[in-house]
Amino acid sequence: MSSLYSHPDWSLNKRCDEVIQKLKGPTVDLSKIVEWLKSRKGQNRNFNLTDFWGAFTASYFMKEMNTRCLSEEAHRNSTNPYPIYSAIELEHNQMGCTKGVWFEMTPHESGFSGLGAFVSTSFLGSQFEGGTLTEKRKEMDMVLLQGICGSAIADEQRNIAEVIQWIWDLLGGHESMMLKENMNMVETSGKVKVCECVPSRVVRCVSELMEYAEDPDPLKTREVITTLGQLLEGLVSSKGEMLWNMDPESWKRTSLVERKKFIETVSLELILSSDSWAKDWKDQRCTCNDGSKYMKTTRQTVNLSITNFWIFDGWWILQNISPLVQTWEWGTTSNFLFKVQDARVPESMRLKEKIHLVDAALKINSPYPSVLRTSRKVDLIISLDFSEEDPFETVFSAKQYADELKLPFPPVKESVREEKDHPQDCYVFEGRHPEEPTVMHMPLFNLQNCQDKDEIKKEGEKYTTFQFHYGVSEIDHLLEKAQANMRNNRDRILEQIKMAIQRRKKRMSVAQ
Repeated sequence: MSSLYSHPDWSLNKRCDEVIQKLKGPTVDLSKIVEWLKSRKGQNRNFNLTDFWGAFTASYFMKEMNTRCLSEEAHRNSTNPYPIYSAIELEHNQMGCTKGVWFEMTPHESGFSGLGAFVSTSFLGSQFEGGTLTEKRKEMDMVLLQGICGSAIADEQRNIAEVIQWIWDLLGGHESMMLKENMNMVETSGKVKVCECVPSRVVRCVSELMEYAEDPDPLKTREVITTLGQLLEGLVSSKGEMLWNMDPESWKRTSLVERKKFIETVSLELILSSDSWAKDWKDQRCTCNDGSKYMKTTRQTVNLSITNFWIFDGWWILQNISPLVQTWEWGTTSNFLFKVQDARVPESMRLKEKIHLVDAALKINSPYPSVLRTSRKVDLIISLDFSEEDPFETVFSAKQYADELKLPFPPVKESVREEKDHPQDCYVFEGRHPEEPTVMHMPLFNLQNCQDKDEIKKEGEKYTTFQFHYGVSEIDHLLEKAQANMRNNRDRILEQIKMAIQRRKKRMSVAQ
């Protein structure tokens, strides 16, 4: 969504096609990622894992570092739908609260939908006390906003292995990318050359281990672990050395689950002990820094250049991101409700100097609460459900949320739960009263764009929550499924829009 809105009139042109093509393109260069992270750390005392997550997802998924700010859209004269981004306050969600949880961000205001408490979006992240601004800080950009809205992984520290893996992916992916995209290190003789310093070789070994994590052949991982042990001899703690001193026969007898757990342990141990094995990067004494020995080749030109500057960026990642994994802090931002004198704000919220904003999907995997605000007077909700599991969980969760806050919401039949494994492409839950919106609920994979429930299950397993990168064919396939839903239900959608307009006119005439 953030990529679409970077163009003021995306809904009137082919901006959608441009975004799709960008998703199919190359990742952002590591130097640009680190440049953004350095800037964030320099200007923000709340630097945390969401900063890394925003940079990572922007690079690997969105393929751009969009530094535009949300408040900039407030001044646009555009026909685009009004953008609303959603998050939740992590600690209050874990406490089981309802009102002080859902957090929405728009070009004009940001705040808690259930409390009706908002601040100008340009001041989100600035420091307040008692409702008074005490320190103006720079507004977050779209990279960080994406990090917040996509941080479902923040909920439990058991996901630490996933974050560790993506740090290694970031390090290893950019060295291999130089080879894949013809940005190779090439000796003047024309022979391809990769860096042979210890940290570069360690990164390549760990990348191989990650690749073999699901491989049933234990010999592949055993060979890499042996090489890794030789590289790190005397450089890591005794605990680290114990990780790869298992004899080959014992290793063969380990299960795939045990080997995968072992690889996770090795990956974490090395991230936390990078001071010992990455000294060549730290001291800038890597042999491949001698740019006079190499040429940088591209499809267009050949120029003498130092090509391995990425190792310094890799060292920065290890030194500044790895410690954040241990603290496991996400979405930290200043609380604009700190010490505010308002009885409507829970005391637990007023006492918090910081809040922690994370992916709203941890509460409801569809942004119903934002559109259910009574001030918005919504007549029709078209819900495109992309949930990985039960396609009806979101609408039932929204119904529960609305009931708890006494917000208007149409009845939802319990019987539809029986169709969760084989849903239709569209369900209409009609409002009974003028103030109740009608909900059109459209599961992504259904019996209209899939042959049967087995294909629905297969599609769901193919497109999982934590799969952040898709190939070109996967993107095209997913788009076709989603577009088919809209084509197949075009007439029903238009019919419900017309009915919503009539309800609005009737309600307005009664009010007069």
